[in-house]
Amino acid sequence: MHKRQTYTIKNINDKLMMENAIIVKAGKGKTSIILYSDEYAEKMHTFLNDNNFQTIQTNPTDIFRTLLTKTLQQCDLIINKNQIKNLLQKKPQAPTLKAQIKIHKPGRPVINNMNAPAYKISKYLVNKLNKYLNLEHQYTT
Repeated sequence: MHKRQTYTIKNINDKLMMENAIIVKAGKGKTSIILYSDEYAEKMHTFLNDNNFQTIQTNPTDIFRTLLTKTLQQCDLIINKNQIKNLLQKKPQAPTLKAQIKIHKPGRPVINNMNAPAYKISKYLVNKLNKYLNLEHQYTT
């Protein structure tokens, strides 16, 4: 069975190379898409150009993390001082653009924010606001 699978995979790769196509993982789920390489590159360039992305010379991630730390230290009414170190990323990185296609939202690639400096803070504040809004909703109904 292993030889047959290897043979099939080699044939698929050969066909993709011949047609100048690639297999791309879709954003969510376990779906794959076959696209022509030119079409794929065009979708990414269109997205970057339409949204006015620009190349910058320096990485602002460390400066942003420093500003977040100072801001959190001033927000002692919302966030406990002991929680601040847990809400900051240990090794923050700028969000990365993954060239995956979203099937349910055409024209928008996947952006990985999990290592961004404000990811944990955003998640914490969303949870806190949702709890507050749910409490408000209970009292008004």
